[in-house]
Amino acid sequence: MTAIIAYASTYGSTAQYAAELGRRLGVAPMRIDAPTEVTGALLRHPGAPLVVLSPVHGPLNAGAKFITDHQLGDRPVALCTVGMTLDEVALEKDGAQRALGARADGVERFYLPGRLNYSELSPAHRSTMWTIIKMLRVKPRKSDNDKMMIDTFDTDVDRVDPARLEKVVQWVAAGKGKPTQPRLN
Repeated sequence: MTAIIAYASTYGSTAQYAAELGRRLGVAPMRIDAPTEVTGALLRHPGAPLVVLSPVHGPLNAGAKFITDHQLGDRPVALCTVGMTLDEVALEKDGAQRALGARADGVERFYLPGRLNYSELSPAHRSTMWTIIKMLRVKPRKSDNDKMMIDTFDTDVDRVDPARLEKVVQWVAAGKGKPTQPRLN
């Protein structure tokens, strides 16, 4: 079965995952900001599983927005959220569920570790991170995730792990059924 891979990427780690997933599945990933290309693929392959990969920036998840904004039919759909949150926190909070709203029950959700290179951040993003860290430093009871953010501030951190795509590949190969629960890969 042909799979469709659509992705958004800001600094490159999600694009890296999309390229590797495309290589493994033998399909070319498409950017979700090229909707005509993605829509064409959806029409040409009506039953093909759709895998959407997207970074998460605070509450913003472009992949979840793509899924909620499009009619995807009965096809199996998976959302792979790429971020810097500690694995156990990402799984527990399941931010993609909130972002997907009423569509969440019909979407398989995966979480992948990303990359945050402060040396590559836009001035606006860097300023936002500085403000967040400043607030976290005065927070009385810091979580492990808060401590990690403080400890890695202004440091280039790369946690991208292409091996974590294996469960996504297995999901596509299984021809996909009902979503289970969010998983770490």
